[in-house]
Amino acid sequence: MDIFRKNLDTYQGHNVTQITLVNDNGVEISCLTMGAIWQAFNVPDGDGKKNLLLSFDHTKDYYTNAQNICKSIGRVAGRIAGGKCELDGQEVQLPQNENGNMLHGGPNGFSTLNWNYTTSRNNDSVSVIFQKKITEKMDDFPGNILATIIFTLDNDNKVKLSYSALGGAKDSLFNPTNHVYFNLSDRQDLSSHELQIFSDATLETNDKNIPTGRVVDVTGTPLDFREFRNLKAAADENDGFDDAFVVSGAENKEEPIAILRDADSGRQVTIKSDRNALVMYNMPELDTEIKFARDLGKSAIPGEGIALEAQTLPDAINQENFGDIILPKNGKRSYHIEFAYDNFK
Repeated sequence: MDIFRKNLDTYQGHNVTQITLVNDNGVEISCLTMGAIWQAFNVPDGDGKKNLLLSFDHTKDYYTNAQNICKSIGRVAGRIAGGKCELDGQEVQLPQNENGNMLHGGPNGFSTLNWNYTTSRNNDSVSVIFQKKITEKMDDFPGNILATIIFTLDNDNKVKLSYSALGGAKDSLFNPTNHVYFNLSDRQDLSSHELQIFSDATLETNDKNIPTGRVVDVTGTPLDFREFRNLKAAADENDGFDDAFVVSGAENKEEPIAILRDADSGRQVTIKSDRNALVMYNMPELDTEIKFARDLGKSAIPGEGIALEAQTLPDAINQENFGDIILPKNGKRSYHIEFAYDNFK
């Protein structure tokens, strides 16, 4: 097991460090201190490596588009209607950064911070631990918190993301995730990808993508992924994805919530979570000047990557029975997501 550190570059006055974790099988992941970005998930491929993530060589490229590519998202992932909620009997107004709603922690969320870090190592795993004291003045959420994000790579080729927060003198909210985008193939689209999601239902949303509170059966819809389906064909049928699937991670933490695989290469990622939602999103076209490092200079195109974000159901703070995302004053909350790599061929 190895850990490597590199001074990658600077972004808006911040010195950005790249931390690479390597296991005994030659699988490696790289993370950046800026945005606690998951930059690479490299697996052995012939004489080289294959990055399973959409990725950039330079920090600035992650911030020249609105797609949150592989950034850490918090304090709350997804949308909060009107940026409003009730905490401790008081109505709270959060910053609004999309159509009058809060999206992905607002304009000063986790993805905008340059995180402090430490590392750890044992016989079977290596970790990078990102940590930040986040005050009300920094992100306009109520309550100061100490937030921790841990990326761990083990010798079973599993990447485990752990999120925790210690609350301060006020109640706050905590529902983070990583906005990871996968492309497991050697193509520049998703045409050879197959996806299975262990979900019977999705959330109905209004014209601003805010949940109405109604849960919709997937039977007979383009969102029925209970059996493996070709991802590109399903995306074309559904006119793309920005959908929240109800999963049973909170009750069945040891069972997968989704499996993504590439039919050509056999590369496969199995996702587990201890929360009740998987949000799936495929990006629109990016600025043609943006180049993905993994494509050796090719421009990004629509549908090149698929985002699979494990979290608690969106707008849970305003919806009954969607889950509890309140971080109590002086309390603690912790969540976990696992991405296991293997080859099914």
